Amino acid sequence: MTEGYIKFNCNWDQKDILIPESLYKTLEEERMRLYELGLIGVYPDGIGFGNISVRAYKDSSFYISGSTTGQYRQLNSSHYALVNRFNLADNSIYCCGQIRASSESLTHAAVYETLPEVGAVVHIHCLWLWKILLKIYPSTPAEIEYGTPEMAHAVQQLAAGFKSGDENIIVMGGHREGILAFGSNLHEATTQIINTYNRYKHD
Repeated sequence: MTEGYIKFNCNWDQKDILIPESLYKTLEEERMRLYELGLIGVYPDGIGFGNISVRAYKDSSFYISGSTTGQYRQLNSSHYALVNRFNLADNSIYCCGQIRASSESLTHAAVYETLPEVGAVVHIHCLWLWKILLKIYPSTPAEIEYGTPEMAHAVQQLAAGFKSGDENIIVMGGHREGILAFGSNLHEATTQIINTYNRYKHD
């Protein structure tokens, strides 16, 4: 991380959490759609990428696939964390579960806090699609690095400009390969990015 940036701080309460069975099933169904396309997965060096989340309650708390879970084709409920609170300014989250929520949680949090109508967010990696979408969709500045408060605020600023009927996609200009998509529910968010992927895959 570049000197001067606030280090990501994950305040983790390691304990069991309860995810409603129907919600867990939906999380897994939608995550599998992204995994099968390689939009969530693991790099050759073993580092996982991609996350999927859903708003937990009417506030900004949310369930999110945990840190380093991209390597797994299927997840069990212990692979998800619940983010209870967050602070974009000091780059921190407060979460619980049997797994730690990753720093990707802050970009999800930025969307949930800004757009109360959003019920789910997905963060995928795809280099060729990222290069195309940089020229088309709202993007964070290239000089803003991933995992910084500046990135979370940039995502929040872009999200605030979205209107009904817009394609809900944000490209992370300073996070090579990173793309966010969101919607009122998990199926809508996942379908949004898959439709975009299919639209451009032969170009």
